[in-house]
This record gives sequence, C-alpha cells and structure tokens, in this order.
Amino acid sequence: MVKDYLWRQRVKFESTLALSMLEPWEKFLCMIIFSLLTMLVMIGLFQYLPQHVMVMQRRAIYYLWGQEGDVFRSWVETPGLKEL
Repeated sequence: MVKDYLWRQRVKFESTLALSMLEPWEKFLCMIIFSLLTMLVMIGLFQYLPQHVMVMQRRAIYYLWGQEGDVFRSWVETPGLKEL
C-alpha cells in the first residue's frame, strides 16, 4: 500500500516536470541542477532577506514620516502634561 502510494507520487512528479521522457542520467542531472538552484535560493532568503526587510522598513518610515530612526519610539516618548 505504501509502495503503491510512493510509486504514484513518483509518477505524478515525473509527469508534472516532464522527467518521464528523459533517460536516467538526464533525470539525475536535472534533479541535481534543480536541487542546487533551490538550495541557493533558500540560502539567499535566510541570509539576505532579514537584512533587506530591515532596510525596507527604515526606508518606508523615512518616506512615510520624513524622519530617520525609530518613529514609533518617539511617539512613546512624547512629552507628558508636566512638560507642556
């Protein structure tokens, strides 16, 4: 039963990517290239994306409110009634 399910998934995968018409060495080469590209994209996302999100956040704050720095912190630290 599990064997049949795995075989169906393999056939579905090969027919979706048109790997069923390739020879075994061509399938192997395509899977290596696909795996390497997927790995490079994932590494790039995990290493570069958090830094890029922070840069985009700072730019959005600058473009929206015209200030650099943390605008939200300045809202919290507004002068109280005593200072007015």
